Amino acid sequence: MRAAVTIGLTALVLAMDSHIAGAQTIQGNEKVRVSINVGGQLSSTTFTTTTTSTVYLEPSTISASYTVPKGKLFDGGVLYRLAGGFGVGVAISSFSERRDVSVTGSIPHPFFFNTPRPLSGTAANLQRSEFDTHIQAAYVIAAKRYDVAIFGGPTVFRVSQDLVSNVVYTDTYPFDTVTFTSATTVKAQGTKTGFNVGVDVAYRIAPNLGVGGLVRFSRATLAFPLTGSAADVSVDAGGVQVAGGVRFYF
Repeated sequence: MRAAVTIGLTALVLAMDSHIAGAQTIQGNEKVRVSINVGGQLSSTTFTTTTTSTVYLEPSTISASYTVPKGKLFDGGVLYRLAGGFGVGVAISSFSERRDVSVTGSIPHPFFFNTPRPLSGTAANLQRSEFDTHIQAAYVIAAKRYDVAIFGGPTVFRVSQDLVSNVVYTDTYPFDTVTFTSATTVKAQGTKTGFNVGVDVAYRIAPNLGVGGLVRFSRATLAFPLTGSAADVSVDAGGVQVAGGVRFYF
């Protein structure tokens, strides 16, 4: 009986020692980590535009209310460890969604001054796209199969946004009302440098392969010129991004 117990304990100790040794040796001395992720941009922002033009010798006003929705995110990056836990990296994320926009306005009357006719409608399927380059300084904490990278730095945002510049409408005699037909849109594009901060957690399932996830917050505010608007259109880019995927170590 004691012999069986001794054999069993010896086998258990050997198995635990083998597991611990494997967990310790799977963490190598690789300098480069490549990540490929899919996820979502979880922040939703809003903004408005107002344009004016002259119709029948009076000002016509068109306003539009925009919501930048949450949406799918594609992300990839490279992190290079310089010395100890310190490293530098770069990541690229891409986000694109479409959303209808509510449009309201007033159109002057062709026969009577100071008799504006109200108008309302929907500009369908307007697109918002972001392509962001995140430059990062990072500190990596590694233990056995896990490594955690805390990072931050500047982000270059390249943003494209469809904006309502005017409307198409119909009216018939006696011209007391107008009917919204469609919106005239322009594609505004701009580049602005902002910032990013975040954390990436990875778990190695093999010496050169792992899985992980990241949480990042990035932000910049862009100003788009719009014909007929009294001021540039202020638009926020970035937000909270959550994604997960694979990690490769070299």
